[in-house]
Amino acid sequence: MTEIIDLYDNARRFARTIEHGAPVPDGLNRYSVHVWFVNSNNQILLQQRLHNNHKYSDMWCHTGGGVQHGEDGWTAATRECIEEIGVAPDINNAVFIGTFHRAHKFVDVWMVRADLNLSDLKLQQSEVQSIQWVDIKRIREIHAAGMFMPTAWTGCKMMLKYLQRVCNVNLDS
Repeated sequence: MTEIIDLYDNARRFARTIEHGAPVPDGLNRYSVHVWFVNSNNQILLQQRLHNNHKYSDMWCHTGGGVQHGEDGWTAATRECIEEIGVAPDINNAVFIGTFHRAHKFVDVWMVRADLNLSDLKLQQSEVQSIQWVDIKRIREIHAAGMFMPTAWTGCKMMLKYLQRVCNVNLDS
């Protein structure tokens, strides 16, 4: 069965649908979500993409992905978390950080406070090879080494700024 996705104009109004994988026409945008889990030690959950993935092999990133036809952002975030790591995020522990726009895509960024036990998570075999809790220093090291998925970096910076501004987390540690 072909996956259908919704497209939005630059004002983020619904425009039409297309099949997943079809080129996005100029002036229209897909919609995706980033979910950044943060534990009580202010560590961030990162997942590593598969070694043989067609895009960004072995790179580290967030949980998340594309919004499907008829979904809202939180519904897509929940579905992606269940698919990729086997856990549904609790909206009562979630904060919508904001949206950024990149070529043909709107991206909503969510932060979820949760003390997840890594051994309880069920990794999606077709996408995720590894997960780990990391501190901010380690995220910067992964990024500096070129192992952080480039399309995830903007959302990560938004989440880190939120942690600093609202949660008083020291980003220099």
